[in-house]
Amino acid sequence: MSLLNAVGIGLAGGLGSLCRWALGQRLPFSVQEFAWATFTANLLGCLLMGLCWSRIQHEGLRLAVTVGFLGGFTTFSGFGLEILRYLQAGEWKLGMTYGAASLFIGVALVWLGQRISF
Repeated sequence: MSLLNAVGIGLAGGLGSLCRWALGQRLPFSVQEFAWATFTANLLGCLLMGLCWSRIQHEGLRLAVTVGFLGGFTTFSGFGLEILRYLQAGEWKLGMTYGAASLFIGVALVWLGQRISF
């Protein structure tokens, strides 16, 4: 990877993180309500990942937007893209296994992380 690509990814990632933080400020999380900020970030990130992955032809810009900005905004978009790519390749079993395992094991690891934190 070139230094220019790395800098672009880093700067775009910072911007994505700031946008995610701003969304959380507008839609603060509460355990008594639906998690609108995260839900919105995840779904918007997936939509933007699909659009940008197929539309942006310049490799450096594509990396900055998808890995950087959307990676900072939400990693769920990358997850969605990976599953779609499995399905488009006809790897239905692998895609569904990956999706289900990521979801259930991810939630279990969040729980475990909370349990073992000091």
